[in-house]
Amino acid sequence: LLILTLISVLISNCSPTLLLTKKGQQLNQLQKQIQFLLDDPTLANAHVGIYVESLKDGKILFSQNPFKLMVPASNMKLFTTAAALVKLGPEWVFKTKVSYRGTIQDSVLEGDLIVSGSGDPTISGRFFKGNRLAVFKMWADSLKEKGIRQIKGKIIGDESYFSGPALGDGWNWDDEPYWYSAKISALALNDNCVDIAVWPDSLPGRPVHVQMFPSSAQVQIVNKALTAQLSFDSMAEITRLHGTNKIVVQGNLALDADTLWESISVPEPGLFFVEQLKKTFEQNGIDVSAIQVIVASEKPAFQDSLKLLFTHQSPPLAEIIKVVNKPSHNFYAEQLLKTLGAIFKGEGSFERGAQVVQEFLNSIGVAEEHFINVDGSGLSRKNFIAPMATATLLRFMYHHPYFNYFLESLPVAGIDGTLKNRMRGTPAQGQVHAKTGYVQHMRALSGYTGLESKTPLLFVMMFNNYSVPTPKINLIQDKIAILLTRFSESH
Repeated sequence: LLILTLISVLISNCSPTLLLTKKGQQLNQLQKQIQFLLDDPTLANAHVGIYVESLKDGKILFSQNPFKLMVPASNMKLFTTAAALVKLGPEWVFKTKVSYRGTIQDSVLEGDLIVSGSGDPTISGRFFKGNRLAVFKMWADSLKEKGIRQIKGKIIGDESYFSGPALGDGWNWDDEPYWYSAKISALALNDNCVDIAVWPDSLPGRPVHVQMFPSSAQVQIVNKALTAQLSFDSMAEITRLHGTNKIVVQGNLALDADTLWESISVPEPGLFFVEQLKKTFEQNGIDVSAIQVIVASEKPAFQDSLKLLFTHQSPPLAEIIKVVNKPSHNFYAEQLLKTLGAIFKGEGSFERGAQVVQEFLNSIGVAEEHFINVDGSGLSRKNFIAPMATATLLRFMYHHPYFNYFLESLPVAGIDGTLKNRMRGTPAQGQVHAKTGYVQHMRALSGYTGLESKTPLLFVMMFNNYSVPTPKINLIQDKIAILLTRFSESH
């Protein structure tokens, strides 16, 4: 009995030391495994910044270049959405006001209909089962309910809520034709894009078929593409010529090829908006055939004397930031950024919106020298962020009452968003919640893992100026995320 008691005492006294040794060994092994991946010769000339922290006790588990300024790409969206969520709240909505001036008599509006935009990015089919013009149909119904079936004045689209350039500082001109670089505007329809569908003819050598959704006179389609033989390697391209309204379809599409889709930005978003509004009204029994379309870029002098007909509200901000972060939608991010400037600085510009985000970050402990932002999406290469700035944001949001809203907006490994096809079938699937980031030769992945374990982690990974194919970088980042997930589960 005495021997058993002594053994028990010895084990009891040694257990904490053994436990600490085991944990120390596990951490040491994790650090060596991460470093091994980063020592890959293909990364020799790249700039790599990584930071990993335990959310349980704040311990730094791995750190490399945490204060080095790097191009964040779409990791910038973490900052834009967090600032919007904290400052506006998850239930906040965009409001678009439809008003008039003049009189309404015998179903006729003797005067102008004015649509005052506030930057709502959701007037599209995304929240309406793919019906791009569903909101305008609702507006037509509302007008008819108020007894209006003819408008004898003008439709005035007021987009004065936003100001300054419609494209971000440092955006590449060759990105302009595409959805991810659409112009930012207070009145916005269908992400300020037309959707182009291209499919092959039934005979080789004949032109392909092209259709535009919604059909618009604001752009012109030039079809130069031909149908190719069965199983031909299709090389079709859809683009808009820079500085013009001409959408060119060129190349070849095989007989058995699937329909090719591309979302092309429109050159004049305000005109596009009111054009489609006018057309929808006409199709739904409201006579506006003689209307002159005007887009106001400055606040109309008569704005204060308008009579409100109704106010359209967007889905709540909690739903909007999901579109920003999960599919990494640049347009939604920039609409939010300019809105922050309009609300908190009285100017809906890139500069003022960026200032709001900067001040928010300063308030949570991010040093000014660790964060330079010129847009809200990360499309510009003039954005620079230190990994520690991202870590500070992730830590702050983890402890914030709105954390669940923020978390639910992030892609989940192997499940959805830009991480849907990454880390599938690994311990990281369903565990890693993180924002991706990509512009050419720049790749980022930052977020959380092991949130349901005893040791939840935050991590930041930023790879700049690499010369290898991006899938190689994805693989390295995924392997690190898997290692972190396993580590969190073992503690």
